[in-house]
Amino acid sequence: MPRRKRITANEMIRNGGLMNFRRALRHAARYGTACREAGHLLTLDEYRDWMGLSRSQAFREQQAWRACCGELSVLEVVSTEALESKGFTEDEREETIARELAGG
Repeated sequence: MPRRKRITANEMIRNGGLMNFRRALRHAARYGTACREAGHLLTLDEYRDWMGLSRSQAFREQQAWRACCGELSVLEVVSTEALESKGFTEDEREETIARELAGG
């Protein structure tokens, strides 16, 4: 079973700066909330629609996340245990990561 990738707040701030760090955290928190409310893991397009964000807002959030975390997705950083506690299986997590990495 894949383990989550470790990245610290200090690394995120060093990589992307404080403003991007705050945006990245907001993105991760919103994504978690949207998935919990939807009852399944969302693609980035589904997330944007669910949260009612414009394309530019969603792009800025994703850009901030990438500035801080590089190519790691939110799902790669969130622990398996945290996803399981919300009812998401490892298969669902892997499927969503694969869709994200494929641009879907």
